[in-house]
Amino acid sequence: MEGKAHIPEAASPATKASPGSLRLIEQSLTKARKFYAPKAVADWSIHFYQYANRLAYQYFLREMNGINSTLVFLYFLNDDDMGGPTSEEEWQGSSHLIHAVLGVPKDLTPHGVFSVFLDSRLLQDAV
Repeated sequence: MEGKAHIPEAASPATKASPGSLRLIEQSLTKARKFYAPKAVADWSIHFYQYANRLAYQYFLREMNGINSTLVFLYFLNDDDMGGPTSEEEWQGSSHLIHAVLGVPKDLTPHGVFSVFLDSRLLQDAV
């Protein structure tokens, strides 16, 4: 199906870290999960690991170290070379699924997390 190439990328596999590193990663992900989604019980090291890891890093910067930071998930539309989604709705559907599985709220803007949608045709016109 056209327009779905990037969406499966969001379903990144679990980390392949060594056992020692895995313990540290799981501890960091658990702290972030308890912050963003206190009632969630999902294991963030298994499903949507890359997304969860980015949230954990944002938590590390802002909450643990007091560093003012913003996390932007940049979604490209109409990328003909990659056959990616052509609408914000496709990406938003993927994002809603990720949030549901991880147990995080739909809106993370209060935590400095934003979604931006960029039509890649605008970039082609600029070159």
